[in-house]
Amino acid sequence: MGEPIIHPKYPPAGIFFNSGTRYPVSMDTLPIPLPRSLTVFCAPAANGEPVSLVIAGLAQRGPVSILDGGNCFPAYRLLRLLRLQNKIATAGNIFVQRAFTCYQMLALLEGTPGMPQPHVVLDPFASFYDEQVLLPEISRLLEGCLYQLERLRQAAPLLVVLRPAHTPERAFLVERVCAAAGSCFISESLAPASSQPTLF
Repeated sequence: MGEPIIHPKYPPAGIFFNSGTRYPVSMDTLPIPLPRSLTVFCAPAANGEPVSLVIAGLAQRGPVSILDGGNCFPAYRLLRLLRLQNKIATAGNIFVQRAFTCYQMLALLEGTPGMPQPHVVLDPFASFYDEQVLLPEISRLLEGCLYQLERLRQAAPLLVVLRPAHTPERAFLVERVCAAAGSCFISESLAPASSQPTLF
């Protein structure tokens, strides 16, 4: 599996593995993505507390673009976090766009300009599990999405939040994005439970 690496800029942020590992890794918090990087976070839900904290942190630094593929933008949680931090005015820095089909998701990525502000892509493959769209077409759309993610990360930090694959035959959706990432975090709740050795 390789040795865990702790990034020197974010020593308390948790453990991650280089370049697209798909192994479960325990972590405490999700760090702010680095410039010109693709960071992937795999979690049971795309709108959990770690993601909300990152979006809140990015918004306090300036504009942040949210590309929501799963209709899961955590608006209320974010407002609560910003209110607790007395930073509610920074909510105006958050710009949300949504896609409701796999075709719209690719179009949304294609239409997003490569600006220097960070991008957070929430559950981009939520609609890619539609069985009415055949695997060859899903593969074609995925290639287009990967190309656009690479383009966007050239200008600014890019965080992609993924949920586990719904079906084994479409697990390649998550695997391909993780393989393209510079850093891949996996929620502690997705890590396999450690087995207790028997005494006898």
